[in-house]
Amino acid sequence: MFRWLAGKSREPTRGERFARAFDMSLPELAEMLLARLKNEASVERAMLLVAFANIRAELKINRSVEKSYASGLPKTYAAQGRMLALQFDDFPASRPEAQSPHDIHFRRLHHFFRACVLGAISERAHQEGAALGLVAHVWGEYVASAGWIASVAQHSRIWSEDEMDWFAGDSDEEQIRTTLCAIVPGFLWRHDAMLQMARSRFGVLASSLRPHAHESV
Repeated sequence: MFRWLAGKSREPTRGERFARAFDMSLPELAEMLLARLKNEASVERAMLLVAFANIRAELKINRSVEKSYASGLPKTYAAQGRMLALQFDDFPASRPEAQSPHDIHFRRLHHFFRACVLGAISERAHQEGAALGLVAHVWGEYVASAGWIASVAQHSRIWSEDEMDWFAGDSDEEQIRTTLCAIVPGFLWRHDAMLQMARSRFGVLASSLRPHAHESV
């Protein structure tokens, strides 16, 4: 009598819809990120850099421990992003008060998710050898906002001191160099478009960046 119910598919949850972003094609992902980038304030871009630094560190740990005693941990930005996306189910659209910009947990999730999208695009462009000029442009825009990180450290309540340790330098120039050498995925420095961006926009030579090119995250 109710056999038709068995074949009825349920609507995806909010988190599942967010997770589908990582199934998009590279051009679709890039378009989504560029649209977001146009409307981001510099401080929001700096927040993404803080999130990215900590996501990257976590992925490095995941890769190092997997062979010894932990398996099944996310090892790519896309896998990490899919896992994080499911946490948006804790902030349903029916409860807008839970999505307030003043809600620390929501803001942290938002920044970490955006960082994973940037990481996933970087991975895909590297693997496919495509859209590297676009990726270099996007990273250039984010790196240019690194000078705001000192302000983030002083005024933001959403990051712990440990999460800000990556950005110990005081000057804008030091923050930019830290971001290029320690935050941008190392594998991107195998590509001329990224090296040219670093030199033309920030005066950082390829010889300073190529030593990081062997890194897989």
